[in-house]
Amino acid sequence: MRKLVAVLLGLGLVAAAFAGLALAVVLGVLTASIVAVARMTGRLQPAMVRTAKADGRGADGAPRHYRVWNDGRGTIIDM
Repeated sequence: MRKLVAVLLGLGLVAAAFAGLALAVVLGVLTASIVAVARMTGRLQPAMVRTAKADGRGADGAPRHYRVWNDGRGTIIDM
């Protein structure tokens, strides 16, 4: 009886190992396909950085309307 239980537990362990490997393969293929699609569609391309003007105006020339203050616990930026 103990040998039968040991054989069944061994088969269960082998089945769990194969299931884990299958899950790893599926996740790897899924991740690779997502990365490939993202690279082909250009979604992973970085956006160009626009520098701020020295007078605090935005790229369109309009002033930025936000307030910045420190309340003693940290800096608060109200946009």
